[in-house]
Amino acid sequence: MQVIVRASGGKGLVKRSPREELALRVRILRGRHLADVYGRVVDELGDRADTIGPIDMSRNTLRSYVSRLARAYLVPPLVEDLGEALAGLIGDMTAKTTQARYAKAKGRPMPTRMSMVSAEVQRFRIGANFCGTLIGWSEGTQRPYLEVITPDDLECDYRSDDPIMPTVIRHFRRRVLAGKEVEVAETYDLTDPEQPSYRVMDGEKERTEEALGQTYEGDQYWWRYANGKPFHRIVISGNPREPYCGVELVEGTLKMGALYTHWGAGIRDAGHPQRNAIGLHLTGLDTDAETGQAGAAFGPETVAQWHHDDPERPGSLHQWGPGFDPEVTGRAIRTYELGLLAALGLPVDYEATGGEPTATEAAALAELVASTYADCRGHDALVLRRVAATHNRASALTEGMEPTAIPEAALPVLYREEIDQALTDVENPKKPGDPNA
Repeated sequence: MQVIVRASGGKGLVKRSPREELALRVRILRGRHLADVYGRVVDELGDRADTIGPIDMSRNTLRSYVSRLARAYLVPPLVEDLGEALAGLIGDMTAKTTQARYAKAKGRPMPTRMSMVSAEVQRFRIGANFCGTLIGWSEGTQRPYLEVITPDDLECDYRSDDPIMPTVIRHFRRRVLAGKEVEVAETYDLTDPEQPSYRVMDGEKERTEEALGQTYEGDQYWWRYANGKPFHRIVISGNPREPYCGVELVEGTLKMGALYTHWGAGIRDAGHPQRNAIGLHLTGLDTDAETGQAGAAFGPETVAQWHHDDPERPGSLHQWGPGFDPEVTGRAIRTYELGLLAALGLPVDYEATGGEPTATEAAALAELVASTYADCRGHDALVLRRVAATHNRASALTEGMEPTAIPEAALPVLYREEIDQALTDVENPKKPGDPNA
């Protein structure tokens, strides 16, 4: 049953709260939205939802859309001036041949672990408008680590005069406190840079010391750059203030599941000729004790034996054509899905029946993929800088560790065709007087 709620600030009506909307998108992108599709089938078909057969989960339009755009990390990005020490801390398993090739352009491949995390962050940013990367510190391995924080577990506040960097980030997660598992909001507050804080909040109650053994306020807040400026250890990629952007694709994904469920039932139950008998009865009928329906099992080796109900009034057999046209209906559903993708700017060919995309479609898609690089670049540069700062501060605070001084810089990052162009410029430099220079 549909529920309509008022959006924050009285700006329109929506079906779900912001956090519910984000949680739904996360479920869809992870393929865990069976109950949501079933709910849509009930909305569409009512009581028939339980009789038309299993829910069809074979189509995931939102994930298909994201997969076509989130391609920045299919090739390892090139990070300029990335030192071996920082790459090793993050975790790098890139092939030596790739490292040697990128070195020609004075860069290194993005560390493997970071590339994997950034790729996942990009998927959620495209599908759910934003995502987060948490930069943690492992006491066991004495090195930083990266973790994806999905948008349904994040909440951000911004200053009115600085809409780019959040001042407060809340990370919702589960912790065991006093022997009981509860959801807490780990709150990073940089509203006052002179008094930064990190608190574990259980509702209105602070439980930081109980959870972590100490507090992190003021000077105890150690996530800082070399100049003493505090930073959030969660890097936000995307725009948390627009949770409903792209909602049409979310709604379409649920509807596609309902439509394909109905389509599959139509093929199974109504996509064949209907045979009928008048004045005849069949030998060997069995009756189901629960449903009361009479029937018999038949195969190609079976001969059906019919008897006239009234020998003096012979019965008859006749056949009607299928009551369902799967080809026409399937094409209509596919056109509906393509319309969703096209409305969001994705190049699609309505007339194509399969195979490779046209050259025009491929070029348009390449432009859309390239348009995602700016967000990726801002995220990756900030993560690299904060990983370096985290290790530098932690190494100075950890007993027995040698303090490090890894450069805390936002390093430039190149992606896919940008890498090819940079390597081409190095490997085939243009000569003076070249008309193409």
